Amino acid sequence: MQARIFTIGRLIASLLCVATLPAHASFVDLACEMGKRVAVQGNPQTDNAIDLRWQGQLYRLLRVGTSTGANRFEDRGSGLVWISIPSKAMLLNSKLGEPVANECKARGNGGRPVR
Repeated sequence: MQARIFTIGRLIASLLCVATLPAHASFVDLACEMGKRVAVQGNPQTDNAIDLRWQGQLYRLLRVGTSTGANRFEDRGSGLVWISIPSKAMLLNSKLGEPVANECKARGNGGRPVR
């Protein structure tokens, strides 16, 4: 019974995280290879979810744990995966099995990727 209550509590907590945008969040525009653009809202370092604007659509991506320390977020419905590491950030399409935007870096951020 205790395990079931804990699981329900975690589910409710994760739903609240998905439904609530942080007050400090604003979109950060990123320039990627081949002239592609992505915008990210939220803090990939601390938030459990981020909003990502790609090709005129808004997607909600949920944090997925990694063993490497990279920040990884996924939207299973669309197949989009956002990965941010110190040297770059990239957007993948897991349904196609390929990157769709690579070497993404924030404009006005000294060329550093959004972590």
